[in-house]
Amino acid sequence: MRKKISSKAKKIIAVLLAIVVAIAAVIGGVNIYFSYLGKQEQHGTAAGDPAWSADQAFDISKLQSLDMGSEDYKVLVITDIHLKNHGTFAAELGVNYVLDWAGKIALNKLVKDTAPDLILVLGDTTLCDRNDIEYERFVKQMDSYQTPWACVFGNHDDEGRADKAKLVDILNTSEYGMFQYGPENLHGAGNYVIRLTRDGKTEQMLFMMDSGSSLEFEAKTDGINEQQVAWYNWNMEGVKAAEGDYPQNMAFFHIPLPLYSELEDGFIMGERAEGTAASNTDGGLFEAMKTHNGTQMFAAHDHNNDFTAEVDGIKVSYALKSSYNCYFKFGMTGGTLLTISPDNQVKQELIYF
Repeated sequence: MRKKISSKAKKIIAVLLAIVVAIAAVIGGVNIYFSYLGKQEQHGTAAGDPAWSADQAFDISKLQSLDMGSEDYKVLVITDIHLKNHGTFAAELGVNYVLDWAGKIALNKLVKDTAPDLILVLGDTTLCDRNDIEYERFVKQMDSYQTPWACVFGNHDDEGRADKAKLVDILNTSEYGMFQYGPENLHGAGNYVIRLTRDGKTEQMLFMMDSGSSLEFEAKTDGINEQQVAWYNWNMEGVKAAEGDYPQNMAFFHIPLPLYSELEDGFIMGERAEGTAASNTDGGLFEAMKTHNGTQMFAAHDHNNDFTAEVDGIKVSYALKSSYNCYFKFGMTGGTLLTISPDNQVKQELIYF
């Protein structure tokens, strides 16, 4: 004989069902709202500099420059923040918001502990329909450090309602940001140079380069192309003509070059914990850097790799993933700290959080 459910139990069940229905309604409503927002395309007004050619006269005074002073100069490299990582609050029940919050706390501590003079961000800052909103938040966070900072785009940054021109508009609002669109006829947006000097002489040239978007990655038209490499050569030859020799220089981009796929062991530091999702081409960048006193290149993109290998005198490095959103390996998140001594020696450290 079945026992009858008491009226009290029925009331409890009814209340629980009502709560579930209410939560489902809120989740559905928020998802619909976020879906609506994500379809509101945002087109920017930013445009590149006039088309570049190797025939142009080089003017070293037009390069962005930072004086390193007489003490150690510290450059913190971070990457793959992945704000929201495709998730709305409703879709992930707040998980992505919590991960962003935890990552922001960790990044704030990293910046405070390392006290960098310059911060470089190597792309995939966000992966979200509302990428413009996340970029606005990120710019405010970076400016709160009151430290010069620069970035390149990753393959996912423009996979939202805002195109790259809109994201550049947002980056241009930064008080401390050094992002430049660069020549309009170079691949992507964000090909520019930061010149580090001491006593007015160039000590380091930091080349920030766009390695392409996800659509280009799938079509195998991504990577660093020959035109970007010609622009690199032009800059290096220009500085040599102005100062008498090639200064040390480094390249920073998001998608790793094909060379990264060939490196399996013998690392100077770090480790390989996943395969390399390499770009289609390096456009001859590695060979050009060997010719022009290049010392190091940094990529990102593969979150579970943080190794550095030395190939023909050039350090080939991954930057350390700097958040808890999107996939990661415990013990492999943080930032890469480059300390440039007064005699221009570069010390590299993996700073984990």
